[in-house]
Amino acid sequence: MEMAFVPDLDVLESSSPNEETFYGPDCLCLQKKPRLDLEVASPGVDIQVTVTKGHPARTFHQAAVLVAAVTKPAHKEFADSDLGGFLDDIFEPVSFQQINGSYAGAPIYRYTRSQSFDILDIDQKCFVLESSTQLVALHLQGPSAGRKVKLNIALYRPQSSQGGPGTGRVPVALGIKGYQLYMSCVMSGAEPVLQLEEADVRRDIESVELTRFIFYRLDSPTEGTTRFESAAFPGWFICTSLQPRQPVSITNQPDHVNIATYELSRH
Repeated sequence: MEMAFVPDLDVLESSSPNEETFYGPDCLCLQKKPRLDLEVASPGVDIQVTVTKGHPARTFHQAAVLVAAVTKPAHKEFADSDLGGFLDDIFEPVSFQQINGSYAGAPIYRYTRSQSFDILDIDQKCFVLESSTQLVALHLQGPSAGRKVKLNIALYRPQSSQGGPGTGRVPVALGIKGYQLYMSCVMSGAEPVLQLEEADVRRDIESVELTRFIFYRLDSPTEGTTRFESAAFPGWFICTSLQPRQPVSITNQPDHVNIATYELSRH
């Protein structure tokens, strides 16, 4: 940004307004005063300003040079209101029009469809709904295999380039099939936790608050596996314990002392 040179005030106060010299905005030296086309004096204020033709645009740069050239009047205290009134006599007023209105913003995540999947962690543990608020992972065999839950995965299209099929980061909501229960990630104390909430998010997500239900499905086509990363808390992944019958939770250290990688299948 170009800055105007401000001359020393002592030099300005010792100068006469009739002297044929003028400080240029781009030069540190005195210049010849341009030809005067109009001189404006403010009544009652000991200031004289020269307005020259050939520069029709009133810019901030010109205003800055004008203010820098103001010297302290000799006979009265010069207040801000004096300068404001003085500039009103020189510059044309600018009018503004205030427009009040509202509009509906685009959704953060646009709902597209839902699909049902069986889910196993890579230790072959199933998800089991132990209570309306508790999802656990354990090995199931024989007749007890009917206790496993299927995931009802709602698919979304993001508003921006933060995710989508082409990026390998697909926004989803993870529901329990046959129930109005969805996983959500919320802050509890110093860390986020995973919980089940009764909700129906098979619709556009239009508020930041509802992003607690959104997870990014991170597929690894070569391995045939996937992970689920919280959209509300990036870097935190849905995980199961290495021990059976432990709650499904969330971690920021995936696959260290837990399992955060899953296999999805449709039957």
